[in-house]
Amino acid sequence: MIDLKDYVPEELKFKLPATVKFPEVIFSDCVSMDDVKKKLAESFVTIQEKDVIANRVMDDYEISTIRANYGEIAEEQIPELEAQFESLKAKFNTEKKDFEAKISALHTQFKDLVNLAKKGIKDYPLKMIDTFRIPVMGHYLYYSWVNDAFRLALVQEIPKHEYNDLFNSGEMNQEAFKALGYDLPDIDVKDTRKNLRKFGKDENVVEVWEEDGQDVWLEHWIEDFLDEDSGEVVPVQRHEWHRVAIEESPWRKEDEQTEAQEGEADEIPAEPEE
Repeated sequence: MIDLKDYVPEELKFKLPATVKFPEVIFSDCVSMDDVKKKLAESFVTIQEKDVIANRVMDDYEISTIRANYGEIAEEQIPELEAQFESLKAKFNTEKKDFEAKISALHTQFKDLVNLAKKGIKDYPLKMIDTFRIPVMGHYLYYSWVNDAFRLALVQEIPKHEYNDLFNSGEMNQEAFKALGYDLPDIDVKDTRKNLRKFGKDENVVEVWEEDGQDVWLEHWIEDFLDEDSGEVVPVQRHEWHRVAIEESPWRKEDEQTEAQEGEADEIPAEPEE
């Protein structure tokens, strides 16, 4: 832009009122300010004034230069600054979100630490190779090898939807605890399984019961587990739950065959006709 701060036209014109007309030039015969002062002293009562600001009329050069300057502002400087401002806003918004996320994370971490200190309890992952779950008396007991002992590390109440499924295993485990001389709490555990039936003999007994229109039973087997750290193969007891619609249950088919055989054995032969 062109700087017009110190520009003054060769011929000065001032903006005067249009409604009242006063002489624009007086003492036209004077050739210097000293001559004017003499005439003023002879004819007028005046006060010499300082810091007076008049309205000067700009010439064509000034106006065209100003138009060029504001054109440059409108077409170049404003768009450039607006682009920079938008870039700064975008950067600010991004950094604002980052800081808000960091502050939020710190608040969450602070609350978690406060709660952790109040609880005085911390999660401790148990090694799978050393940890076994034993259902007994309506609870899951998790024993793991900790501090050179097979230690009870977690007790959970068996969920209601799993309680009936594990009743028989819980009974066997309860007897095992008693046989080993361990004391158990006094908990009343009732078998609420519906239409309980047993198939097989001795260790191969399978218990089947009804639940939500299905036959339910638990299959047990022993599976070898390789400990990658030690390279030792450890036998681990596995189980799998089976739930089959009653009409498709293999145990129902055996019941039907048994009933049919019993019906044939109990059938009374008809007397011969005379």
